[in-house]
Amino acid sequence: NVVGENTVAVFFAEHESGFLAGVATALQLKEGETGFVGGMEIPAVQKFNWGFQQGLAYANENHGTNVTINAENVIYQGSFDNVAAGQQLAAQMYDKGVDAIFAAAGGVGIGVINEAKARANAGENVWVVGVDVDQYPEGVYVEGKSAILTSAMKYIDVVSYDMVAAYLDETFPGGETLTFNVTNDGVGIPKDNPNLDDEVEAEVAKVYDLIKDGTLVVADTQGDLIK
Repeated sequence: NVVGENTVAVFFAEHESGFLAGVATALQLKEGETGFVGGMEIPAVQKFNWGFQQGLAYANENHGTNVTINAENVIYQGSFDNVAAGQQLAAQMYDKGVDAIFAAAGGVGIGVINEAKARANAGENVWVVGVDVDQYPEGVYVEGKSAILTSAMKYIDVVSYDMVAAYLDETFPGGETLTFNVTNDGVGIPKDNPNLDDEVEAEVAKVYDLIKDGTLVVADTQGDLIK
């Protein structure tokens, strides 16, 4: 693809963001079962899934957690706008005993959040891991309580600001393709995670630093992971 001189192409390392969210989920839950609901089966969505699975495995191997994900609970719905389908998929997973669902699915993910909110409001202990932005506000079901455990974020606001600042500073990288990842602070989890314990956030911060300095490498391919 040709990138015009007056534009810039931006990619994000979704697998690193998903990994951090997976570590946070496992550390907070300690044990239990997770699921993944994706929109269309495209690389950006797949990388969230693969990163999340690696994050769970990392926590299980290094921190003594026991949080699993089964193949039957890794589902790509096929769209980004079918809210009702997302809610139905979430209901099926929660009914099977899934504790937290990572939803990387646009409007389909909103359906997942809606189901989690309804159940949490009824006293069930179920969670959603949000995507792209901090979805905590979307998960609020009563004042002060949200069904969003954490979110696998792309720091779109920071990148947008930086690009505008670069343009004003006459250093805009026109024609270039840029990748934002942990190394340049382009992805991560929210700075505030009310549903994560302080020690969990501190541990995730340590993992962040391990990725940043190259000690820990998160794969952006499926390998032997589920779907």
